[in-house]
Amino acid sequence: VREGRAMALQHYRGSLLGATLTEALEELREQGKLHDDGIEKVLTSFDEVTSDALEGQGILAQPHNQQLGEWYMRTKITIKGHLNMFRGVDNVWTLLVTDAGLKVEPGNEPEIKLDALKIIAMQKQT
Repeated sequence: VREGRAMALQHYRGSLLGATLTEALEELREQGKLHDDGIEKVLTSFDEVTSDALEGQGILAQPHNQQLGEWYMRTKITIKGHLNMFRGVDNVWTLLVTDAGLKVEPGNEPEIKLDALKIIAMQKQT
């Protein structure tokens, strides 16, 4: 079960932060300062910490983030557009919405217009 969860969390490595971390680790490998097992430990830790922070129990549980928690509980984001692609594999869903509009409520900001919006969602692992 733990191995399956670890595989499911690896999608965070595709983010800008994950890609930058991977690039830095590759540089350290090329310089002989880090080996494969060390790289895997760092990436696995990145996957778990990122998942914990984004699921709301990490960042929002911190006392100094009370305002962020309040914002999280009362904010609604509405997405409108054309669902161009939908794919679900191993409890990870990918949606591609074209001609997308995002509206954050409550808020006075105008709707955000995007040519395309890619959403990746994963079922929470318990």
